[in-house]
Amino acid sequence: MKGNLNSFRPGIFIMMKYPEVGKVKSRLAESIGVEAATDLYRTFIQDTITTIESLEIPFHIAVDPPKSLEQFAQWLGPAYQFFQQQGANLGKRLQNGFISMFKKEYQQVIALASDSPDLPIEILEIAVSSLQNHKVVIGPTSDGGYYLIGFSRDCFIPSVFEAISWSTESVFQETLSRIESVTHQVYVLPEWADIDTVSDLQKFYRTYQLQNSKTLQSLKYLRSHPEFLHILLK
Repeated sequence: MKGNLNSFRPGIFIMMKYPEVGKVKSRLAESIGVEAATDLYRTFIQDTITTIESLEIPFHIAVDPPKSLEQFAQWLGPAYQFFQQQGANLGKRLQNGFISMFKKEYQQVIALASDSPDLPIEILEIAVSSLQNHKVVIGPTSDGGYYLIGFSRDCFIPSVFEAISWSTESVFQETLSRIESVTHQVYVLPEWADIDTVSDLQKFYRTYQLQNSKTLQSLKYLRSHPEFLHILLK
């Protein structure tokens, strides 16, 4: 049974760190260098925004660190809506992000990471539509975390972001257990990979190596830097 379409007003916020050299993708930087890791993360952001724009659903960009708000606006342009991430850890920043979005009168809110540049628009469409007849949606990553989480306004569960073992393989399972202790109306999306390590990057490159993708800026970047081939094909 579908929910009342009159109360269906979805919004998305994307969690982003400003791509400052030495401040992002530290595990990738160990293999490809800090400059390249930063440049590559820039393309992750660009790819994520391109996909989200195709949805034609309102979205906001949650920026970290807070002082980077102006830098983001200068880089990406004034057309986007930004707000500052607030909180001492990822859980608190996500929690506050949802609170901020619900204050903007969205009835369904989805938080999206910016580490999966090839996340298909079809998965995002399913995520949005699932909130018409589910209270919660979550998308697991292959390393035990999640790339997306969303709530209907009437079933926002702040506690799912508290006392979680962040940056471990148990994040998704801990979060799902917390959700299911409150509601079983949760939709679990297909698993997808995020790119945090050189192993992740190698898998990503091999997946698209023989495809003529004209849209993924991240793939174009890797193809334009043959000096990384010995790492990517290892």
